[in-house]
Amino acid sequence: MKATEHESNRVCDRLSQLEDSELVRIAKFQLPYVTAAYEVLFHRYHKPLVRICYRYLRSMEEAEETVSDTMFNVFNNIRQFEQRASFKTWVYKIAHNLALSKLRKKQLQLVDMNEAAHVAALEIEDGTHESKKQIDQWLDTLSIEDRSIIVFRVVGDLEFLEIAQIVDQKLSTVKMRYKRALDKIKEKSNQLGSD
Repeated sequence: MKATEHESNRVCDRLSQLEDSELVRIAKFQLPYVTAAYEVLFHRYHKPLVRICYRYLRSMEEAEETVSDTMFNVFNNIRQFEQRASFKTWVYKIAHNLALSKLRKKQLQLVDMNEAAHVAALEIEDGTHESKKQIDQWLDTLSIEDRSIIVFRVVGDLEFLEIAQIVDQKLSTVKMRYKRALDKIKEKSNQLGSD
């Protein structure tokens, strides 16, 4: 049994060295019977997607559920993925659409206090809880579309072109909305500082 487990770990280690496009190619061939390549993709994107979905939904439970739904969609539809965009863009777009659907249903409720411990483990390590809370308040002042762009750029570390593909807008529009949203956040920050 140990030899099989060791071999399985070696396969996963080798797969984790591959680019997304190669993993997608392998997963299309393997699924649904063998899940090794899919699992590598799942683990590669799970945590970043949870961080992004949490910023939208303000609920760790709903963020986890959205990411699970996203990865379930990937599992079921990877054969239809045509690679017109990168896999990263495709999976972020699925998560974005699912998170927006949930947002529209729940009308932006605040996160429960007992979820703060779970959030701390996934949040960006620098900054205090208070500063993160303030950032969340500033993000709440933005439209859903502008918040999406800020979250994808700052939390998701995506390029503007990838964001444009995810939100179905022109590159110039995404850059302009990003700048305007940052300006709005700076304005709110300055107002708070002068109070």
